[in-house]
This record gives sequence, structure tokens and C-alpha cells, in this order.
Amino acid sequence: MACQPCRSSVFFQKLGRCRRCMVQLSVLAPLSWLAWWLLYRETPHTLNAITLLVASSGFSLLLLAHGVRAHQLHRAASRLAASPRTPPMPRPDNDHP
Repeated sequence: MACQPCRSSVFFQKLGRCRRCMVQLSVLAPLSWLAWWLLYRETPHTLNAITLLVASSGFSLLLLAHGVRAHQLHRAASRLAASPRTPPMPRPDNDHP
């Protein structure tokens, strides 16, 4: 993100790092889809069914966003650990014209 508020947002700082959020979403997403399937699959056009469908989709998308961001952070950390340390560049001698 290019703008400063997006970079300093707590949401983006926690995304992919908050293990508690990921565990909660890992439980909520399947439970909400199961509840929708058991309770509203025959009447999918009721308000309650649509509300649960939107909540289930939100849980699933947020879990997906956490997973993608965690994967990006893991790859960046493994690349950083695997890259060899380069020695500092020698300073040029200014004694020679």
C-alpha cells in the first residue's frame, strides 16, 4: 500500500501474524458454513440465511487473507535467512590520482 494510513494500520500489522485470529477463523469459518448448510440450505432466500452466508464468506475471506499474508512473510523470512551475507564494499583509495 502506498498511503501512510494503510501502512500504519493495526489491521495490516496483524494480518498474517496474529495466531489467535487465525485459530478463531479456522473454527468459525467451517462452523458457520456447516450451520448454513444444516439450517438454511432449503430456504436460502431468507434474511437469516443471507446474513449467515455473508458472515461465512467474511470469515473465509479473512482466513484466506491471513493465510496468504503468513505465506508471504514466511517466504520473505526464509529468503532473508538463506541469503549469504555480503561483506562490506572496500573504500576506494583517494591517494592515487
